[in-house]
Amino acid sequence: MDVGVVIVTYSDRAKYFGQVIRKLNTFSAVKTIVLVDNGIVGESTTELLILQKECKKLKVYSEGYNSGSAKGFKDGIVEVLKEKVDFIWLLDDDNLPKDNALEVLLKSWDSFKDNTTKPLSLLSYRPQRKIYKDAISQHNPYLMLGTENSFLGFNILDKLKKPKAEKPEEVDSGVVAVAPYGGMFFHKDTISQIGLPNEHFFLYADDHEFSYRITKNDGKIILVLDSELEDLETSFHLKKPKKILHTRYFSTDSKNAIYYSVRNNVFFEKNFVNSKLVYSINTLSYIFILFLAMIFNPTHFWKFPIILRAILSSRKHFKTNDKIK
Repeated sequence: MDVGVVIVTYSDRAKYFGQVIRKLNTFSAVKTIVLVDNGIVGESTTELLILQKECKKLKVYSEGYNSGSAKGFKDGIVEVLKEKVDFIWLLDDDNLPKDNALEVLLKSWDSFKDNTTKPLSLLSYRPQRKIYKDAISQHNPYLMLGTENSFLGFNILDKLKKPKAEKPEEVDSGVVAVAPYGGMFFHKDTISQIGLPNEHFFLYADDHEFSYRITKNDGKIILVLDSELEDLETSFHLKKPKKILHTRYFSTDSKNAIYYSVRNNVFFEKNFVNSKLVYSINTLSYIFILFLAMIFNPTHFWKFPIILRAILSSRKHFKTNDKIK
């Protein structure tokens, strides 16, 4: 069984993707590594030339600019499908696989794939995203999306409820409703069933929208804990708060990161609204609390109008999902 790997990188991140590619080059099952160049600069351009000489499996697809994760993975998948591979493994440029990460996926595939044509994806485990492990131990595939009618994960009803003290079950795998790109592993035919990533998302929540198509088509995304990836860098929205009135938007000054993470997540979460009244209350409450947080941290207040604009922009409809030709 031959595996094609797709990685998307940008800027000057050779210290990450160099480690990942060199590790993948040692995996006998990996036939092709497609690295999507989303505007590499600096020392990374030199490092990439060195990697191409070291690793004959490596193929570079250059976008010529930062096209975003959605288009990057879309084009990378199209490129890897040109190769004679059986499976596709998507990785972020800082997802360093453990020695047996791919072997575990390949050995697990047949045990999870039943005799149906429904789409299936296995998902490698990234310990920094513990909420995925919590989801399978609590048998709650939607845990990472928050409760129904949440706004950007905030639900005032959750704040009023006393949390249940439940002992998590010890499991080694389980179903999740959505997945990040980093770690998704699926048969090449899955793309003909669910389509390609929607490039109009640009970045953030594009992976949730893409992976959720598996769930919507009565398929399964199965997290496999023994297939582990090490995140070499912590994403801004996963960094722990240092203040009481804190928001994840204090952890980045990137206008794109703020705008698209809000716009796309608000657009996507509309799939899980069954009470417009509760959703509206959560929206207004979240915006009010966010306003207070920004007031008490005035150096970040410039981000507040960007967030409001992103919320308003989320009402616009995206174009239909791209289908492979």
